[in-house]
Amino acid sequence: MKGKVKQRSLRLLCRTALLCALLCVLSVITLPIGAVPITLSMLGVFLCGLLLPPTEAALAVLGYLVLGAIGLPVFSAMQGGIGVLGGLTGGFLWGYLPAVCVLSMLSRRIRPSRNALWMWVGACVVSLLLCYACGTVQFMLISHASIPRALAVCVLPFLLPDMFKIAAAVGIRMRFGTRL
Repeated sequence: MKGKVKQRSLRLLCRTALLCALLCVLSVITLPIGAVPITLSMLGVFLCGLLLPPTEAALAVLGYLVLGAIGLPVFSAMQGGIGVLGGLTGGFLWGYLPAVCVLSMLSRRIRPSRNALWMWVGACVVSLLLCYACGTVQFMLISHASIPRALAVCVLPFLLPDMFKIAAAVGIRMRFGTRL
């Protein structure tokens, strides 16, 4: 019994570290379109939330944030440092933590069924909106932008790309979720 528990704990630890590393890699893939670039980091956040229990999902994202805060170039456009977390796009980075926690908690309640696909999509949308809120608020505080201006810069350009990220993450969850 003890051996199985250790093996299961080690497997979960490896999955957490692997998803943290994947988030680091996906985040540096950047398409600069303005003040807030398009990255694949939300795909990594969605995968962490859909594939890991809440504590491990939070640890994977927290590990990513700590690696970036100490200066490793894991944020968009290969940036790093605490200044990025306090900058225009820092709110999105901070928003990953509550977003992944909410997504993981919601996804744990979803049982495989015909409706699971749409429930996972809905959970991803909720977490995405939470991340958008955190990022938009920090952007507004730093840039002194109005709500319509902030939404035009921080949300509207990302809606379609983020829907594709949700589709990819849910597809991966459906295909590999119980075997990872």
